[in-house]
Amino acid sequence: MANLEGKVAVITGAGRGIGRAIALRFARAGADVAICARSSDDLCKVSSDIQALGRKCLYLAFDISSPDEVPSFCDKIIAEFGRVDILVNNAGAYLERGAFINSDPELWWKTIEVNLRGPFLVCRHLAGAMKNNAKIINLTSGKGFAAGANSSAYHVSKAALNMLTESLANELWEFGVEVNSLVPGPTATTTFDNKPAGQERSAEAILSAEKDTLPKGLPRWERVKHPDEVAEFALSLASYPPGGPTGQVFSLARRPL
Repeated sequence: MANLEGKVAVITGAGRGIGRAIALRFARAGADVAICARSSDDLCKVSSDIQALGRKCLYLAFDISSPDEVPSFCDKIIAEFGRVDILVNNAGAYLERGAFINSDPELWWKTIEVNLRGPFLVCRHLAGAMKNNAKIINLTSGKGFAAGANSSAYHVSKAALNMLTESLANELWEFGVEVNSLVPGPTATTTFDNKPAGQERSAEAILSAEKDTLPKGLPRWERVKHPDEVAEFALSLASYPPGGPTGQVFSLARRPL
């Protein structure tokens, strides 16, 4: 059984969905946790759940793409825990879904800022506090491996995040830091649900729906996963002994990337 006792884990975008599930799973495995997201209310609930498990939790609500706000969060982590053993870059945005020619430039670029600049900033400020079998796990997407007809900003941002994974793996291995990408595939989250704010369904409701479960274009053998399944897989990556894989892509999608 995976044991993160004595470890310090940082998870971005941990207010709900996959990030929340990973934060709670790591805490149940024994880790103290630092989390961030945009919603203070969501983070407060997650923090309470983590503390109920007997683990420490530091949380801060802010915009992960902000070069002014990320350093403050990272400084608080280092001041509180002194080091970071696991970093999960989960925070992401899917803001511009239309065709490129009709896209909103602000939403297009904001997608890049959240999905790429956010992980860059967090890694840049925490890498110095990571060594001796530390792990970085970047949540990416199959869309980062193939161009689509729409949502170019999301495709481009995730492709760049995949390359950041490989670059960091090449640079940080000598410090004992292993860096890998995790592709969840279709997962029951509010982003996947694509409902208006305040009308999102829970993961359980999405999975129990009789129709409209899979997006158009996915093969019949693909399936939608609960965020807890992704969290379990992230735990396995975080638990590798020293000398484990680095610069790799691990996928829960049931189709070639």
